[in-house]
Amino acid sequence: MRQLAGDDAEYLAPERVFALVVGIESYGVGADWDLRGPARDAVRFAEWLTGPAGVPAANVRLFLSPLPASAGPGSSPAPAAAATAGAARLPAHRPATGNEIEDALLRELPKCDGDLLLIYWAGHGYAGDDDQLLLPFADASAPPIRHLDLDSALRFWRSSKVNQRFRRVVSIGDACRLDVRTGAGPTFGRVDYGNGRPVRSRSTFVLYAARPGLPAQNIGGAGRLTDTLLARLAGRSLDESLRHLPDIAREVHADLAALARRGQAWQQIQWRISDWDGNPVTDDGWPQEPPGAPRLDDQAWAELHGLLPGPGLPPDAYRAYRWAFEAAGCAPPGPALPAAEPMAVVRDLDRRLGSGSRRLPLPLAFVRYLAAREEDRARAERLADWVRRTGLRLGADAVPAPPARERDGRAELHVQLTESADEDAYLVRMWLHRQGFEALWESARPIALAAVREELVRQVFGAAGPELRRIEFHVPEPLLDEEFERWPLPTRGGRTAELGTSYEVLVRCPEERTHQSGHRWRRKWAWYREHGGRHPDAVHALTGRTPPGPGLADRLGAEGHPVCALLDRHGAPLADRLELVLDAGLPIAVWRRTGAEAACCTGPETLAALLASVTGGTDAADADADAEVRAADAADASATGLAPALDLDRLPDAVRKLRVVSAPGGCADCPAGARLGLLWDDPEHRPRTTSLS
Repeated sequence: MRQLAGDDAEYLAPERVFALVVGIESYGVGADWDLRGPARDAVRFAEWLTGPAGVPAANVRLFLSPLPASAGPGSSPAPAAAATAGAARLPAHRPATGNEIEDALLRELPKCDGDLLLIYWAGHGYAGDDDQLLLPFADASAPPIRHLDLDSALRFWRSSKVNQRFRRVVSIGDACRLDVRTGAGPTFGRVDYGNGRPVRSRSTFVLYAARPGLPAQNIGGAGRLTDTLLARLAGRSLDESLRHLPDIAREVHADLAALARRGQAWQQIQWRISDWDGNPVTDDGWPQEPPGAPRLDDQAWAELHGLLPGPGLPPDAYRAYRWAFEAAGCAPPGPALPAAEPMAVVRDLDRRLGSGSRRLPLPLAFVRYLAAREEDRARAERLADWVRRTGLRLGADAVPAPPARERDGRAELHVQLTESADEDAYLVRMWLHRQGFEALWESARPIALAAVREELVRQVFGAAGPELRRIEFHVPEPLLDEEFERWPLPTRGGRTAELGTSYEVLVRCPEERTHQSGHRWRRKWAWYREHGGRHPDAVHALTGRTPPGPGLADRLGAEGHPVCALLDRHGAPLADRLELVLDAGLPIAVWRRTGAEAACCTGPETLAALLASVTGGTDAADADADAEVRAADAADASATGLAPALDLDRLPDAVRKLRVVSAPGGCADCPAGARLGLLWDDPEHRPRTTSLS
């Protein structure tokens, strides 16, 4: 059992430990550098230090640069991680800028009277020319990127420039170590903090989240290293934890290896002990070269330039990104793309190893998926040909066929109701969609809704057949709150079932998408196609705290996101809120039907939480690991108007399931669980509306 000091070392008292804890999610370089999770990870680590470990809060220097808690209108600007950091026991945090951190690490902490310094850093990281860890500050902007050179800082702390009482320095870096020598990353200048005389009695321990040149893993908004390490530190005293860090590192390595065998992790940590003269002892013989897929060569990069559409993202970019991980047999890293330009996404994928058991470069799977979705058949063939030739040259495993588009081959019944001079009667058309739209029926004159129901039943049991999965009602705005999903469907013995328990039933309002609201509608659907249904900015919850009005419609419609509104309990009439949805151009919305709440259903559960219980954006394999993160997200949502993580791609089926059963935790036969309205208005998927006569 190797220790940081000999077995005869004296007890390490918590009050003799000082810490510098950093979590950076937002960088001055730009939004492409945004990360979700490091600020929360830093808070969790600081909570362990000041809680179970017993380190006084005054000894901890906490630096956070969190993303805003809301990217949507009408929500609080206070960052969630910063709010958490205000909890009991934690010190007030400072911004994670270069001046603030360097002042604390190089001038303030060296003057303190302590035995051990602990550095924790979560955020972006790079490996320099000598494999030194380069950690960009939050205010890093134009190249050269301002950063902390961890190796130079550790040499400083092993010197006489630091108070003699500090005998040990522990550094934990939950950051990537991407190689700056590839030329694909940012430019860093040289940093040297200067050295005094070496102090022979001082040792350092460094735990890296990844080996040189490789990325670290972020899953469900949490660093994989931090998650695994905190689980191993639970139940241990501070003295035991810090003395036996090499053994704990081996346990963490074994935990990550077990996750890798299940396809849920791919990174390999590395640790290093250096004595006073800097001679390292690294990993105790662990394998230096991790398994994984080959990286793209120069020929592949040269050929790919010009093949991918640009400068923006292609449709289905996030779905392609996520499927690349699934095809390689490993866990997808999160709910959002790492960049807003396709070649940058490919570079991100190329830095990742994929599964140790498969030689499948993630960029090949990503491009193969895009080729399958590309509507320009000539470009699709060029992309697929690039995948084939590159895979053969690199000796990669064959890329599996991407899944078919969810709507391809799905049987749908489309019902269009158009207002007539008769207030209670409508002109009606019906189409069946399988591979394309097929006209089924058209009313010769306006008919009442009762007659529409009769004809619908005839088509459901006639031309539509047993493969029917979805019924879409194209309606004028006044009919948005008609409960089509509760229309009766004959079963047997004179009994009926509700339409919405057997099929995905949704409403659409394409004829209301005119002028500016029409432009917003199409722009938002394009954003949804590009970024997918798991993106944290995709959904906005309209709660009782937010009054609807033209100003809110303009704010919601100003950007490509949000694309979905959750209309929860609210004092404003439902018609006003649905009008807001149409004015803002939102293509998707879910709401509780008027009068849907019984006396038993007035608890605090939000519509967002109800939907997340059925269609949370986290895979089952990661459910346990991400439970704490999702709980925190739900708490943030209730304060900000944001929704917990949802997967909008699964929303129609989720609403159908909630129509079948009452809400989780509700009483038996509760009417509110089944009474949800769903607007799902895809501008790219509409029948031609020429007359069928």
